[in-house]
Amino acid sequence: MKSVRFVTFGCKANQYDTQVLRETLLRRGMSESQKDTDLLVVNTCTVTAEAGRKARQLIRRVHREQPDTQICVTGCLAENEPKVLRELPGVRWVLGNGEAKRPINFLRELGHEVSPEELGIPAGITQFQGHTRAFLKIQDGCDQACSFCIIPGVRGKSQSRSIEELCAEVRRLVTAGHVEIVLCGIHIGHWGRDLGLALPDLLQALVDLDLRQAGGAPAPFRLRLSSIEATEVCDRTLDLMAAHPERLAPHLHMPLQSGSNTILRAMNRWYDTDQYLEACEHIRSRLDRPALSADVLVGFPGETEVHFQETLETSRAAGFCRMHIFPFSARAGTPAATMGGAVAPEDVRDRRMRLSEWASQSARDFSRSLEGVEETVVL
Repeated sequence: MKSVRFVTFGCKANQYDTQVLRETLLRRGMSESQKDTDLLVVNTCTVTAEAGRKARQLIRRVHREQPDTQICVTGCLAENEPKVLRELPGVRWVLGNGEAKRPINFLRELGHEVSPEELGIPAGITQFQGHTRAFLKIQDGCDQACSFCIIPGVRGKSQSRSIEELCAEVRRLVTAGHVEIVLCGIHIGHWGRDLGLALPDLLQALVDLDLRQAGGAPAPFRLRLSSIEATEVCDRTLDLMAAHPERLAPHLHMPLQSGSNTILRAMNRWYDTDQYLEACEHIRSRLDRPALSADVLVGFPGETEVHFQETLETSRAAGFCRMHIFPFSARAGTPAATMGGAVAPEDVRDRRMRLSEWASQSARDFSRSLEGVEETVVL
């Protein structure tokens, strides 16, 4: 095989994983193309049923249009539904997460011999192709058990990468020209728990990096947290963000999921709306004009119009600059999949539309609050 195409569904962690596989194959002399290729690598998502449907649709279409292309399916859907994927036409390899997706094992699965030199290649990536900002996966897996979420079952327990490995990777990425590094993972607030450390320890090490351009001037770069739970934003993190605004972007994306305490309990979330809003208020008291954004799920089983109105009220009180609003998707094997009280699809669509309308207004209000303020922008 000489040519390869990569297609990625899902989160920033998945996009990072694809870049690892991309560099692994390009080092072997393969060329990347978006047209007819010998190999298609599909990195899949299984957070929602729609994500799985899109991946299967792509696989069928590629096989229909390019029957000679060999297809390798990896990622969370491959971990969750390997038998279904193996039965799709054109699929030769189905590799889940974990050991199967490690670069060396990935090559062996594809039939490549692995040289001793390749065993010594540093973990991680050297660049994030085609992007000004690069994603840096600092951990994988999740130890929580939200009733609607299938990810702990397909990603496993939280596992952190070492500070030394991550600092070395940031050096490579900044040297490659990336001016923003987004720290991502599945549950980044749990980084370091398995190492006897905490997220601020990593942030301090990255802030302290002395990176220089060829002429000796400091290399410009900043760090951004991708998504962190409101209950895991500690004062040490806020102290670092306040002291180094040029290095740590004052943006915190904190999943809310619901603004109703009744629904939060059914979701097996570990906070209530008062705790969430207190965290927002505390962050604003410590940082200069922070940007707060959130994920919100509508249509969870048992959600009534009263519960939805509570979500609207909580969202208004939080004052988000941006919201990611998505409908509930039942995932087999999760407690929520067998809960009663399914919300009618037309009600889910209506609630999503109403919340989106408010979110757009909130985003405009946040933008207006910055009128006359000079900020550094990364393009």
